Amino acid sequence: MTATSVTPVPWGGEAWRGPMSWPDRTSKAYDLAVRLEVGMTQHAAHQRYGYRLVQQHGDHNYPNGISAAMELMSMPGHCGTHVDSLGHISVDGCIAGERNITSLQSEEDGVPIGSVEELPPLVGRGHLVDGEVLFGREMTNRDGFGAPELDEWFADRPQPGPGSIVLFRTGLMKSWEEPDRYLGTGVGLPGVSLSGAEWLSSRGVLAVGGDTASFEHKPEWTVPALDVHVHLLVRSAIPIMESVYLEGLAADGVHDGFFFMAAPLRIKGGTGSPIRPLAFV
Repeated sequence: MTATSVTPVPWGGEAWRGPMSWPDRTSKAYDLAVRLEVGMTQHAAHQRYGYRLVQQHGDHNYPNGISAAMELMSMPGHCGTHVDSLGHISVDGCIAGERNITSLQSEEDGVPIGSVEELPPLVGRGHLVDGEVLFGREMTNRDGFGAPELDEWFADRPQPGPGSIVLFRTGLMKSWEEPDRYLGTGVGLPGVSLSGAEWLSSRGVLAVGGDTASFEHKPEWTVPALDVHVHLLVRSAIPIMESVYLEGLAADGVHDGFFFMAAPLRIKGGTGSPIRPLAFV
């Protein structure tokens, strides 16, 4: 396997340094995360989200009538709005930077290289590609964001460059409460195609995200679709965010000129992590 990117530098929770593009005046902050709750829509490949209020008010009382409530949560790293780490996908046993993972991974410690701890805070200029505006209709499983579509979208808009975060809206988040429709069960999903992923990596974007649970274009339900994950995560060291809530930005016609920020939980060995991304306009 030949990697096309520089070997990632492990993130250690220290100060992040990089270009900033915070708006001169911020008038609105958009929450781009879905709510974590029992029974929520999830990709079938991952364990279900669980929540239990293990200590309720009144179970134990402190002096002066004070009590405290506490919960216990169980969830996969790829749950709700989340980010895929570079260690999520491998080719011939190697993750980004041609690093062999097979002999290092373990059930207790996860992936010691390529984990979410390597990801710096994802902050920078944001771009939203709205598929329903681009195609002029609701997207279907036959529609993909390829290089021609991105050339068309950005023909008269600011182009993404090094450090940009590019988000893709298919419109399927409107069906979040209908799991089969949202997940494209038995049908397939719109999303970013391989040529679109190559278009993005050639411009040095920092991260990408989409409103579906799988990010990439899956025109046929029965045919595995991982080429985009391989290109972005393994060959280009570009993290992928999934199930990002983009309806608020789209409703207000916000496609460019916003500042994006998100960060994964610092999970040892994590192949993914829930995030709460924000867009400042």
